[in-house]
Amino acid sequence: MGLPFLHVHPSPGVVVSHAVLMTFYVVCPAFLGGMARWFLPDLLKGEGMALPFAVRTGFGVLAVGAFLLPVMPFVGLALWSIGVLALAFNVLATVLEMRSIPFRDFPPLVWAFLANALSVLIIAPVLLAFLLRSGLAGAGPEALLTVLRGSVEMTLLSVPSLGIIMAALLPGQKEQGWVPRCAPHAFGVMGVVPVLLWADHLFGGLPSSVYSAGLSIGLGVPCLVLLVAFAKDIWRTALPSGPVAAWASGGLVSLLAGWAAMLTEPVWGIQGVPPGAFVLGAAGHQLVMFGSLLALSAAFYGWCGARLARWGRSFSIFGMIHAFITFVGALCSILPQLIVPAVLLMGCSLLMFALSAGMVWYGLLVERTQGTMGLFPEE
Repeated sequence: MGLPFLHVHPSPGVVVSHAVLMTFYVVCPAFLGGMARWFLPDLLKGEGMALPFAVRTGFGVLAVGAFLLPVMPFVGLALWSIGVLALAFNVLATVLEMRSIPFRDFPPLVWAFLANALSVLIIAPVLLAFLLRSGLAGAGPEALLTVLRGSVEMTLLSVPSLGIIMAALLPGQKEQGWVPRCAPHAFGVMGVVPVLLWADHLFGGLPSSVYSAGLSIGLGVPCLVLLVAFAKDIWRTALPSGPVAAWASGGLVSLLAGWAAMLTEPVWGIQGVPPGAFVLGAAGHQLVMFGSLLALSAAFYGWCGARLARWGRSFSIFGMIHAFITFVGALCSILPQLIVPAVLLMGCSLLMFALSAGMVWYGLLVERTQGTMGLFPEE
């Protein structure tokens, strides 16, 4: 939003930061740093996170990297690699040391946390090695887009999104369901195989044809298996209602539409598209990105709703209206002709996010300064 209003020239560094900021500095840290700390102890029936100091350290490094990303993309991504490694180590240590349930009883969302942490554990050191090699060779910021788009970006977007969506739309899932049976295998393959192929393609000389085929198998097939299992389970139960389900449903629709657009681009794509025109592959990429953000928002509203329970139906209606505005804004943003309503809708969405988060923060402030429960319920 700052580029058109502030008339900032989209330099290579700004373009790179725009392309990787949401995946690397929003989706991945929010999932491993924020949501893991909110939900993982309850899911594992444990007492907390194993390395709480790692969260604060990782956040500090990521904050510095986010400010440096537009002007020094190589340094910003190097700091991302260090900061997100701290978050991944915290998740892995918590799953291994702080759990009170066996691995076979893990819900699907825990497997998504594990798969995402393992992906980061592979991506971050390889990315640091690439940044060092490219920096010494004098490569420009454009080289980062070629390296990061593809298996890395889709893995970091798809694994958290599917984990949150299935947890939100199947909240009472039993062990005999298809999703709990498929989740360990599907998330395990999605989290490890695509990024290993990416690392081999980057440093080991893996042929492009083998790399593309491996991505289809390592990322596409597990996603398809999870979606089929999800469809079978959702067929036998009623969809939940409320803002969490609304955000998750919008995220699922956006992800499916984005994947379909990216897969069919070779068939329907038109060569020689003029600048500013609609491009199917780019639109699909944007839809996948917005699908991930909608899924993250479902978890955010689940967290806020538990702390604003006294607002009851009013907060639920507010959350569903917010989800609708954001979903429509995401659809408008993929069409160049609708950029003005897209900016207005997304600006309104940001203000609504600030309002809901501010209510929670105000409750925390009242609780800590006055010793009362503030906006929180009496539990």
